[in-house]
Amino acid sequence: MEKKENKNFFKSKIEMIITLSIFVLCIIGFIMIGKADFHKDKPTDNVIMNKEHPEVDKDNVFEYINATQANSFISRSKVVILFGTSNTWTGYYANILNEVAKEVGIDKIYYYDFEEDREKNNATYQNIVGYLNNYVLHLDDGTADIYGPTLVVINEGVVALFDDESSFMHGSVKPEDYWNEYNTNLKINTLRTILLDYKG
Repeated sequence: MEKKENKNFFKSKIEMIITLSIFVLCIIGFIMIGKADFHKDKPTDNVIMNKEHPEVDKDNVFEYINATQANSFISRSKVVILFGTSNTWTGYYANILNEVAKEVGIDKIYYYDFEEDREKNNATYQNIVGYLNNYVLHLDDGTADIYGPTLVVINEGVVALFDDESSFMHGSVKPEDYWNEYNTNLKINTLRTILLDYKG
């Protein structure tokens, strides 16, 4: 009968100790990486809003959402969403909305920057447009889209406000000229009435 050879995985004890030490250090490293907070220095939504739209105060009520969230939220019975793009018009409108929201005691308004989704014409964005089909602008070729800024207030399952007033301008008008004292006060009064009713 042949003697079985005892095969060792390691050539020496030193090699075994080094290999096991490296293995243990790798495990500890993976655990530490798993527990690390990589979002510690990530700015909050209100800071991001102020950075993207300097017209809006840092102390604002906006919470960013993506297309999937907007699609889900739009079918809620009670929600306020500002559809915006990276333009100054959105900044001016968001500033007015923020002030009124804080005045009436609303501490969260969802903000959805839909610009990229509209360009890609993705299915989630199209679903949102379909849901708001009776309110969105339809072009002469039948194309329906959302334009920014557009405020949607849904209260008790009903669209209480679909406001895209400053999404389109006839002639060359700058936002700072359009949002003069008269137009600003009209908008404040409209938003105050709608948001007070929304708050209940």
